[in-house]
Amino acid sequence: MKLKGLRSRDLWWFSVPSIVASVFEPLASVVDTALVGHLDRESLAALALAVAVFNAITWMFNFLVHTSTQAIADHEAGKNLELLRSRIKISLSLALLVGLSCSLVLWLPQDLWFEISGGIPKLRVLFDEYFSPRVGFHVFTVLSITLLSILRGFGRLKLVLWLMIASTVCNILLSWLFLYPMNLGLKGAAYGTIAAHVATSLLGLYFLFQDEKLRQGFLKSKVLKGQWLKFGKSSFDMFGRSFILTLCFFSSTRFASRLGVDALGAHQVLLQVWLLASFFLDGLAITGNILGARFFFAGHFKRTSVAFRELLKLGLFVGIAFFFFYGIFWHKVVQLFVEDQTVLEQLYLLKWPIVISQVFSAVAFVFDGLIFGLNGFSFLRKHMFIGALLTYIPLSLVSFLYPDLIWIWAGMITLNAYRGLSGYYYVRKKVFSKV
Repeated sequence: MKLKGLRSRDLWWFSVPSIVASVFEPLASVVDTALVGHLDRESLAALALAVAVFNAITWMFNFLVHTSTQAIADHEAGKNLELLRSRIKISLSLALLVGLSCSLVLWLPQDLWFEISGGIPKLRVLFDEYFSPRVGFHVFTVLSITLLSILRGFGRLKLVLWLMIASTVCNILLSWLFLYPMNLGLKGAAYGTIAAHVATSLLGLYFLFQDEKLRQGFLKSKVLKGQWLKFGKSSFDMFGRSFILTLCFFSSTRFASRLGVDALGAHQVLLQVWLLASFFLDGLAITGNILGARFFFAGHFKRTSVAFRELLKLGLFVGIAFFFFYGIFWHKVVQLFVEDQTVLEQLYLLKWPIVISQVFSAVAFVFDGLIFGLNGFSFLRKHMFIGALLTYIPLSLVSFLYPDLIWIWAGMITLNAYRGLSGYYYVRKKVFSKV
């Protein structure tokens, strides 16, 4: 790890590749939303339903992302080739198993998924246009994000950055080509996404096994005793956390669909704006994950504390930057996604709750990364459940009494506030109090 020190400047430059790569991760979805949004509002609403289902299934299993990075970055794995092979084999085996299982689950009851997502009858054909092509290749979605996480664990952040750039550019260009010149409709956007995930998976495998020592005997090597159990424990906790968080995102789209096509379209745009900021901050969270795994479990508590404090300062800075950016350019940002005036009116009304929430949400996202590095997956699972129960669920259900998107987003914003507070409690107790 090429860190000269633990100053903000050093940590910032170390994090830049992860930050840029994390921004590119949702950028393809953001551009797809913008491209489709300029077709018509029905296509935008249908895309919102289909993406909600895919995101729900994918994010539910994002334990493959965080546990893989933490397991590979662990200082113990860096000293033991057999241990490293074991953890990579477990990650890739689970990625294939999860990807194939999800494809089966998504393929069989497509009617059910449409209904659960809040399917509006007139959107059914458009929903199928996007949904059906994506299902058959879902394994490459899971495999690609797992491979990128493993490479991050090795500290190959610049490589991950270039892979994400290549994947995103491929997705955007092909989606535009299929949507407009070739006029394939929503299935064109699906084809662009599929091609990007397949290419990323193949390139990820190639770069992972460039190391001859790692490659030799990999297929014949056995998983070391206890590694499935250890990885499984962390994965179970992360699955629980991801399941609850995914349920909140999925249900928010379901609740928004009750409010009509215009509200659903506005909700899809808000999700893209929200996720762009969160993925940007994931770059800092990834640095926290890597440094926590390497420093804390090697007994370097002071270095861990200094690094975490600096990362939190950077997170606060990023949150303030997004506050001013969205506050000043909100109208221009949302108009990139949609031109329909009724949808834009709803987006203008929700401007300030989203803008103000950027500051404390940024710190909450960074705390998540720090806790990943400390292997605090069980804590995250427990407090994601408590947070959803106390904040998101009661506030979002108010939308049934007073139909308005503001209640759904109030639930999501207050959930992030709780995540930040609980994250501070854990990191203070685990790290800051030891110094």
